[in-house]
Amino acid sequence: MQVKKEIDAKGFYCPTPLAIVSKELKEIPVGEKIKVVADDKAFKQDIRMWCLETGNKLISFEEKDGEYIAVIERGKGFHGESLVEKIKFIALGVKLHILQYLLEILPNKKPKYLISFVSIAEGLRADKWLKEKGIQNYVMLPVPDEIYEYCGLVYGFRKKEDALNVYKLLKENKFGVESLHKVEKSNYPVIEVD
Repeated sequence: MQVKKEIDAKGFYCPTPLAIVSKELKEIPVGEKIKVVADDKAFKQDIRMWCLETGNKLISFEEKDGEYIAVIERGKGFHGESLVEKIKFIALGVKLHILQYLLEILPNKKPKYLISFVSIAEGLRADKWLKEKGIQNYVMLPVPDEIYEYCGLVYGFRKKEDALNVYKLLKENKFGVESLHKVEKSNYPVIEVD
């Protein structure tokens, strides 16, 4: 089996291996494969669920000498398995795109910073948790094609400080945040966070 890239995620703990996998898969074409080696016990269950949630394909998985070795094929993104999942997925997409359109015509409300996630499910899980904590200073939007060409979601913020605080809070509480991006005219550079 030919793989495009091999990734060493040993020494990292959940959700970092998934964030690494997500980032690396976005760099290769659909149908190409990566090989990941991790030693976090949570990786075994996490990678299976993550592949289902993101529409990527887990080609093989083995456990050898305390390491977990996965080969993953980049898919075209998650669109739902059951009819109910498909309807919920489409409804969420419509809602997020309408909101994005409204923000385009109200430029003073447009976000300047975006937080991306390893999967749609992880973004939704984090949204529920933040709302339970009373944190609502962001807007959920579809992920821009320049960040990820398939379906996904991001949180948009007007202030950098708010974006950094939420990013760090989610990371500390083991949510699968991927990157913090600055919104520029036609691209979304990643902001390094300590």
